[in-house]
Amino acid sequence: MRVFILEDNGSRVVKFKRELIGNRVDHAETLPAGREMIRDNEYDLIFLDHDLGGMEMVDSSEEDTGYHLAVLIAADDRNSGTPCIVHSCNPAGADNIVSVLPHAVKVPFPSLNIAEAVRWAGKEREWTTGTGNWTDRSSSCCPD
Repeated sequence: MRVFILEDNGSRVVKFKRELIGNRVDHAETLPAGREMIRDNEYDLIFLDHDLGGMEMVDSSEEDTGYHLAVLIAADDRNSGTPCIVHSCNPAGADNIVSVLPHAVKVPFPSLNIAEAVRWAGKEREWTTGTGNWTDRSSSCCPD
């Protein structure tokens, strides 16, 4: 599975990469790097943080946020329907990302089960390509 991660926190990146061994992982820490990767590649699963640059509870109007990458993803033919998990702990920022990527799922990083998210994304891909069934679509990467 090809996975894209927008995340600037080093310890979170280590956790993602450790739990995504066996997958092809592209990681960006900044909006410009993320834009380049999204424009140049097609992904099977996207993880988006909202607050970048070491900042917390950033407004989506700030330039270097995951929201601005979500706007690009929404307009990108290859990735606009890709399963997306917004793992930001900024509730307003996560809501803003979902406002432009309505198929995205919000799961704050402390609650995120990365292995389960990969399984969920595989089922989402099956459903959207017509090889799955409706029960595949109802699976969840999120804890109850």
